[in-house]
Amino acid sequence: MSNIRPLKIWKLDLDEGEELPIKESFFLPRCDEGSVTYLCGHSLGLQPVKSRIYLEEQMNNWQVMAVEGHFKGNTPWIQYTDSINEMMGSIVGAKEGEVVVMNSLTTNIHLLLAGFYKPRGRRTKIIVERPSFSSDIYAIRSHLEVRGYGSDHIIFWEARADSGLFELSDLQQLLEKYSADTALVFIPGLHYLNGQLLEIANMTELVHSFDIPIGFDLAHAAGNVELYLHDWGVDFACWCTYKYLNGGPGSIGGCFIHEKHHQMHHHFQGWWGNSMHNRFEMKPDFTPARGTEGWILSNPPILSLPSLKASLELFNQFGMQRLRSKSQLLTGYLEHSLQEISDDSFQILTPSDAERRGAMLCLQFTGKGEEVFAAISRNHLTVDYRRPDIIRVAPHPLYNSYADCFRFTQVLKEILKVE
Repeated sequence: MSNIRPLKIWKLDLDEGEELPIKESFFLPRCDEGSVTYLCGHSLGLQPVKSRIYLEEQMNNWQVMAVEGHFKGNTPWIQYTDSINEMMGSIVGAKEGEVVVMNSLTTNIHLLLAGFYKPRGRRTKIIVERPSFSSDIYAIRSHLEVRGYGSDHIIFWEARADSGLFELSDLQQLLEKYSADTALVFIPGLHYLNGQLLEIANMTELVHSFDIPIGFDLAHAAGNVELYLHDWGVDFACWCTYKYLNGGPGSIGGCFIHEKHHQMHHHFQGWWGNSMHNRFEMKPDFTPARGTEGWILSNPPILSLPSLKASLELFNQFGMQRLRSKSQLLTGYLEHSLQEISDDSFQILTPSDAERRGAMLCLQFTGKGEEVFAAISRNHLTVDYRRPDIIRVAPHPLYNSYADCFRFTQVLKEILKVE
């Protein structure tokens, strides 16, 4: 393979005068040869610079105050998630009290399924998409199994064979056929393998017309696209915060429950979901906290929250509308550059319509995905690979530039030996 030109010459006038990205607010990965071009925010976001400041503050509080840190200091631990919940709510379009950060994504899926999957009579089945993310299908299958149901109680909404995309009309046909047997619909907001942004508002309206609740896994949607979960009437949703939201590896998950369900208390309970008025009295009777907070099981992991807080402040600074607008421009530029590669070795699986995708483009390299991925990595570009043949690339508007996208396509051209 020919040597790739040094990164310092990859510069585009398109980036001049732009307010975004704010690379100086993040730690960018480096290697022995210098900078790494990072286009993998869909898998793990970068570390905000302020993370260390906020973490050291809490480490100092723990050192100096120990247990008193729960109630003393500039940010008492019993209130530490209040501002985080508020900022997170604005990202997903929630009202006050509808969003909390707690647990991890799959744990929250289990908790929400326990509360919202209520089989009754013939209505025992769950509609999910296929292909599904592995953890989602594991969770769904296990909830069926503990109730004595088999895998035949899963109804699959299939991606179309010709386009690889999910169409609302196909979901409607499923509902018309199986609504009398369906207890719940649980679908991703943005699909992890093809990058398709699903029609969350229309799907919710459609499913509700059959008197069935619907929930969403927003792992690839939260912090990536504009969401209006309250206005859309979504029943529940959950997401991780280590991807676009830059919360750090294994960071705490997010959870939304529409206010119309806040009087429902038939779900798993824990002491931190008890009302603040008597949370520390350890009474045997559960007095639920207001809203979604009543679903929290345990006290939050304070030392893992500073990175998320630092990142959400940046999201709050710009707002999802502005970030989404810049994201569409970046991803559109990346797509256009890739389309100019006159080579039949790959195809873009992600919809070309900017309204039907987020920041991620999924490229399918028939028969040589692993080889191409290894070559990309050797040239100090970070993307990710999904076996057997899909490479996913995502420019994040907070820290990626047009130059980053340009460099990726130029490196790919040289790997594929395209003029």
